[in-house]
Amino acid sequence: MPSIRRLLNALGLAVALAAMLPPAGAWAQQNTMRIAAIVNDDLISVYDLESRVRWVVLTTGIKVDNQNQRRIIQQVLREMVDERLRLQEADRLGIRVTDREIDQEIEGLASRNNLSMDQFLAQLTQRNVDPNAVRSLIKASLAWGKVARRQLRRQVEVTDEEVDETLDRLRESLNEPQKRLQEIFLTLNSPDQEEETLQTAERIVQQAREGAEFSGLARAFSQSNSASEGGEVGWVSVSQMPPELQEDVRNLGAGQISDPIKTFSGFYILRVAEIRQRSISVGDSKLSIYQIALPLAANSSDEQQQAMIDLLEQIRPSIGSCEDAEAVASQVEGATGVAADEIRLGDMSPNLQEALANLQPGQTSVPVATQRAALMLTVCSRDDTGGALPSRDQIINKIGSDRMELLQRRYMRDLRREAFIDIRL
Repeated sequence: MPSIRRLLNALGLAVALAAMLPPAGAWAQQNTMRIAAIVNDDLISVYDLESRVRWVVLTTGIKVDNQNQRRIIQQVLREMVDERLRLQEADRLGIRVTDREIDQEIEGLASRNNLSMDQFLAQLTQRNVDPNAVRSLIKASLAWGKVARRQLRRQVEVTDEEVDETLDRLRESLNEPQKRLQEIFLTLNSPDQEEETLQTAERIVQQAREGAEFSGLARAFSQSNSASEGGEVGWVSVSQMPPELQEDVRNLGAGQISDPIKTFSGFYILRVAEIRQRSISVGDSKLSIYQIALPLAANSSDEQQQAMIDLLEQIRPSIGSCEDAEAVASQVEGATGVAADEIRLGDMSPNLQEALANLQPGQTSVPVATQRAALMLTVCSRDDTGGALPSRDQIINKIGSDRMELLQRRYMRDLRREAFIDIRL
């Protein structure tokens, strides 16, 4: 989230909202009971809406004027309606969010902005943002996370074959340029809402291009799981993205924001934060090895060195893994065994690089003589991407997260379709 202190100093929130909303005190007195929307049996008051709008303006830097004030209100109200649906579903399932859980989130938010919780809440009050508006949005987020884990997690399964296929695709794109993306996603609930959703997406694009904080807009309006992280997607190669997004992202430079991109499930707005070019060489390979060493005296003769090498050569056929190497080292008189993890091939001496260059896990090098020892190295694991590829666990988490997000979108779509929603503004 943008620095609250910076925003408080820069936005001049009270002035910005003066043209949009009456003074907070009068507004609160007149509108606490006025209804902005009805969501099933739940009410959203105009006062609740006003507090949330102030929070959104504070955290995004949206420029408020007479032309866009109503559009901003509509954007915010849409999010509040979804939050009420999430809270209602959590209540139906008997899922609760405690005050302590909400306090912990607020404490984390305050800490990230170098404020105590009391200071943070005091500054909200000074800027006419009701702290309950912040508590409400945090509660809805926490509740929805609990709903998703209980109702949907068992439907998410990732196979080894899927992980292998993902790794193969990522290897193919290792030397492509990468872009660090941020996203805002707006769900398309039904075909007859396409125009309305597109207009909302276009307004967000305009706000972002006029200087509003993209990460703040993502937190306020995105319906993707990345919203809580400011829309952060991470580094991606264009060829690894969904086909419907590739062309738009390929044409974006650093700092640029796409027009709304329509997909089957909704509209994406993408921002390229950075661009980098990678080039992977053999020297970048990272190896975990097990080394067997036979020490050599400083003044050892060529015959003595050769005797040690011959001894290592004799035992080499019995080694088919690092476990074998460890067992053999314990049986050879005078030998020492050492395991080493994540060693970059390019950082080794030239003779060791040559011995290991083409070895795969489970293979053992020919003996190599150094000034102090005769060595033989067994490769335990090898990563020829220099750490550029994610681990299998990371891939499993990413695939699972993407599937969970799709299931959550469908869940929300069903909740909206079944709900009674009456917008009064």
